[in-house]
Amino acid sequence: MKIAFRVMSTLKVEKMESQILEYPKQILRKLEIEPSFNNFQIFISCLNTILQYSDGACLDSLKYWNAPVLPNFNSLSLDELRFIESELTKPTISIEESQIQVQKLIDQSERKKFAAYYTIDQGTRFMAAITAEYMKSLKKEKIVLADPFVGSARTLTAAVQKIGVEKIAKVWGIEPVHLPALVAYAALLKATNGRRDLIMVIAGDAFVEIPKISPLFLQSQLPKADVILTNPPFTRWESLEKTYRAYLLGVVGGLGYKKYLTRKSVNLQALSMFLSDYILNDNGLLVSVLPASTFYTIYGKGYKTLLREKYSILSILECTSRPSFSEDSGFKEVIISAIKTSLTAQPTAFVESNNNVEEIAKAIIEGNTTGKINYFDIHTLPRFLDINWLALFGENEIRRIVVNIFEQGLKAGTLGYWNNVLGRKSIVRGIEMYGPEFFFVSNKYWQVLKDDEAFVEIENHKSKAKLNISKNFLVKTLRKPSLYDHVITASVDRYMLAVPQVEIHLLPRDLQQYIEWGISSGAAKPAISAYGKYWYTHVYKQITVKKPFGHIFIPDKVDLAFKRRGVFANYSEEEVAASKNFYIVKELNTAKLLVGWFNSTIFISTLILLGRKISETWTRFLENDYLELPVINVNTVDREVASKVREIVDKILNRHLPPFWDQMEEEYRHLLDLYLAQALRLKNPENTVEELHEALLNRRFNNQSHQT
Repeated sequence: MKIAFRVMSTLKVEKMESQILEYPKQILRKLEIEPSFNNFQIFISCLNTILQYSDGACLDSLKYWNAPVLPNFNSLSLDELRFIESELTKPTISIEESQIQVQKLIDQSERKKFAAYYTIDQGTRFMAAITAEYMKSLKKEKIVLADPFVGSARTLTAAVQKIGVEKIAKVWGIEPVHLPALVAYAALLKATNGRRDLIMVIAGDAFVEIPKISPLFLQSQLPKADVILTNPPFTRWESLEKTYRAYLLGVVGGLGYKKYLTRKSVNLQALSMFLSDYILNDNGLLVSVLPASTFYTIYGKGYKTLLREKYSILSILECTSRPSFSEDSGFKEVIISAIKTSLTAQPTAFVESNNNVEEIAKAIIEGNTTGKINYFDIHTLPRFLDINWLALFGENEIRRIVVNIFEQGLKAGTLGYWNNVLGRKSIVRGIEMYGPEFFFVSNKYWQVLKDDEAFVEIENHKSKAKLNISKNFLVKTLRKPSLYDHVITASVDRYMLAVPQVEIHLLPRDLQQYIEWGISSGAAKPAISAYGKYWYTHVYKQITVKKPFGHIFIPDKVDLAFKRRGVFANYSEEEVAASKNFYIVKELNTAKLLVGWFNSTIFISTLILLGRKISETWTRFLENDYLELPVINVNTVDREVASKVREIVDKILNRHLPPFWDQMEEEYRHLLDLYLAQALRLKNPENTVEELHEALLNRRFNNQSHQT
C-alpha cells in the first residue's frame, strides 16, 4: 500500500508540475499573446512595472484599467491569477530590455506582416532631441505626444524622458500586436512616473482605430497630436491582402487624401504618413523613420506633394555608420522631421549623422550648419534633382558638376527633358517572361544548330532530340546585359518564343513537341502556374501590346563598381527586341548620337548621382526616371559637332572595351566626352570634362579606401 501511495503521489506531483509548466502558454493564449516562455517573461516584466506604479493595487484590480490586454484578465481562472502572482516575486528582465526584445520574439510571419522593426537608440535619441528643441519655440506649456504605429514605444518613452512629464498633456499610441502594446503601456507608465491619466495605448490597427474618431476629434480618447514620433510599417504593398489594400485606399481617400493617391499601387509608409497628417495639429511636429525609397520612387510622389503643400521640412537625416534606423532591417532608411505649416517653408537640412544627434537636432532647429549638413529648398529643386532627394546628401563634387552641366544645357536648349525631346512612348521596358529557360532559344537545355531564313534548328543537350522551329514564332532578342557588357554593338543570336493564342494541336508538330517538352521538363512551370491553359502565349501578348523593338538598349540595373562592364548602353543596326532586363529606346534617326550620350561619362555620372540604389553598389533608373531626366536634344545640337560624336561612336562600336575605369585615360573616352560637352555648348568643355573625370576617380578611390 505504501508503494502504491508513493506512485500515486508521484503521478499527482508530476501532473501538477506539468500543469504549472502549461500555465504560461495557457494564460498567454487567453490574452491573445503568442505563447512562449520568453513572451511570458516579458508579460511578467510588464505587470511588475505596472504594479510598481499602481499604489498598492492588486493583480485582480488591473482588469479595470484602460490598458491593452489587462481587461482580458476576466478570462483567467483564479488558479491562473495565483500562478501569475507567484511569478511576480521572481527576478525578471527590465521593461527597457522588454522594449528591445519583444519585437525579436514576434512570430516571423507576424513580424513580416506588421513590419515590426523598431527604432534603434540613435534614432530614438534624435527624435527626442529634436522634439526638445522644437518645444523651446512653442507657446504651449504642454503637448500631446503620439505614435499611431507605436511598437514598444521606444520613441515615445525617449521623448517623455527628454522633455519631462510636466510638459505632457497626453501621450498615446496604437499597436496591432498585443504584447508590444502592453510593453508600450508599461514603459510609458514608468516614463511618466505612474501618470496613467496621461497614457492611452490601444491594441489595434491604426487604419481602423483613427477613422473612428469624429472629424473634429471631439470627446475623443485620442486627441490630435502636437508631436508625432513614429516608425511606420514598410510592408510591401503586394504582400498585403487584396481586400485590405482596397480598404486602406478607401480609408485614406475618405480622410481627404485621394488627390495624393497617384497610383493604384502605392506604398504603406506613404499611407501611414497621410494618416499621421490627419491626426497632427497645425504647427505640429512630425518626426518619422522612412525608407529612403520614399523620396525617389514613383510610389512616394504623392507624399512628396503633400510635404510641399502642407509642411516645412526641417531635415532629412541619414546614418553614415549603418543603412537603417530600425533594428534588424536591411532597408536604407532616413528620418524626416517637418512642421505642419502653410507659412513659407525654410530650406531643408540634409544631414549625415554618425552619433552626434543632439548637436545635430539643435543645429537643425536653429538653422545652423554643423558637421555634414546641406541646405536645399525642396520647392525650387530642378526637375532632375527632384527625382531622388538622396542626391542632396554629403559633399558631392559630382553633384556640383552634373548640376552645372544640366543647367547650362537646359538653358542653351541643347538638353531637354526626355518627355519633351523624345516623347513618352520612346522608351519601353522589355518583355517579362515566366520560364526563361523555355521561352529563350537557345537556353540551358537547347542549343541552336542551324539558323536560316525560315527556321531555327535546335538540339536538346541531354536527349540529342532535334526540332525545327519556324521563325514565324521566334523574335530576335537581347537576353541579359552581362552578355553585351564589353561591346556596344550587341551580337543578337538569341530568340524568344512568341506563340499566338491558338490550340496547341493546331501548331506545327515540332513546336508542339517543344511545348510538350516544356511541360514535362518543368521548364515552363512558372508560366503554367501564372497563366493557365494558354500559358505559352503570354510573351506574344506582351509583344503585341508593348511592341518592344528598337536599336538602343539600356540595362535595367548596373553595378557602379564597373569591375567588368565597359559599356552602359548597347546598339543594334537591326531592330530587335529585349528581355525585361533592358529598357528599349525607340529612336532610329539619331540612334548613334544617343548611344554616345548613354555611354558618356556625363550620363554615367548622372546614374551615380541620381540612380535608385538597390545595394551598396548596384543602382538603376526606372522608366519614369528616364522621362524626368535631361537628355541630349538631338534637334538642336550643332550638326558638325554631332558628326564628331558619331565618328567616335563608330570607332568604338565593335571594339572590345575594358572596364569603365580603365577607359579614363583612353583618347576615345576623352574625345567622346569632350565632343558631347561641346554639343551641349558648355562654357568650358575641356575643363568640365577634366573636372568630372577627376571627381569620379576621387570617388572611386574614396570608396575603395572606405571598403578597405
